[in-house]
Amino acid sequence: MLHFRTTLLITLLLLLTGACSSNTSSDDQSNFDRAAMLENYGNNIIVPAFESLQTSVDDLQVAAEDFETERTLENLETLQEALKSARLAWQDASPFQFGPSESVLLRASLNTYPVDTGKISDRVSSGEDSFGTIDSRDAAGLPALGYLLHGVGDTNEEILSMYTTDTDADNRLDYLLGNISFVKEKVDTATEDWQASGGDYIGMFLSEENAGTDVGSSLGMLINSYVKHYERFLRDGKIGIPAGVRSAGTPRPLAVEAYYGGYSVELASANLQQVERIFTGGDSRGLDDNLEALGAGDLSSEIQTQIDEAQSALDGLSDPLSQRIEENNDPVLTTFEEMQQVVTLLKADMTSILGITITYQDNDGD
Repeated sequence: MLHFRTTLLITLLLLLTGACSSNTSSDDQSNFDRAAMLENYGNNIIVPAFESLQTSVDDLQVAAEDFETERTLENLETLQEALKSARLAWQDASPFQFGPSESVLLRASLNTYPVDTGKISDRVSSGEDSFGTIDSRDAAGLPALGYLLHGVGDTNEEILSMYTTDTDADNRLDYLLGNISFVKEKVDTATEDWQASGGDYIGMFLSEENAGTDVGSSLGMLINSYVKHYERFLRDGKIGIPAGVRSAGTPRPLAVEAYYGGYSVELASANLQQVERIFTGGDSRGLDDNLEALGAGDLSSEIQTQIDEAQSALDGLSDPLSQRIEENNDPVLTTFEEMQQVVTLLKADMTSILGITITYQDNDGD
């Protein structure tokens, strides 16, 4: 009897020890410092992205003013490069379309494409340079600047003549300058509203009351914006729609992001790199670390691997993307499929583990 009681006691002690060990592990996983992760996102990724965009748009305006002062081929080429730099900077800020960006309709204002070239031509001819209305979105922003600086002639010499000797040269320059001022106003407002020295949205973003995972939390807003951007504006907007995925298999090469500049793949690649940076948190805490702390290290690794696969497929394409789509669309469709694999991992698996509710509506049931 004594032996039985001793064995029973040892067994109970082992069970209790195991239960305590299990609970400790669970506590360790749930004690991940999300506040520190949000601080990393806010101070090291989001605000710097907007500040970089603001700087690049400032440079764009200076280049445009130099071109206005002296309409030369050299100044035109400098202006074209400044536009490309601004469009690359936009790739880092574009996943964060909530808060200040949402308030000023930043994405719709800056990056609605394809552009309506007929509408732009009519407005140039009439001298109309109003911006900011729904009707003007496809005749404004960075894509419209791409048309004005790359698409009004076949060579830079021909483009320059449209700002020097053409009947509408002065009107066209006024439209160009007005468009840049419109872009700058939107970017300045969004950037300053994020900054602690301005609207201090960063203070709200990092506040303790917004540190949870509910719909209105900072993490909830960040992840919804992040996943929505990847699904609709990177996977679909930059690759799927031009490749014909959303048009019954009929390619739409004119719908690439930088049709007139000819660097669509470069923009998409930069945007996907930012998507990866957001997932990993760059050099500090990120969503990958949060998943690992919750015991979902395998999912974290799977997401990272699939993003790498998508990046590899994208890097296999070459610019101009519109020409690649016309000549051989299969690699573009393959790239879309690789990018699609990331959607389910982020939108369903990751959000489920993190306890985040997706609040935007699906486009296609993915």
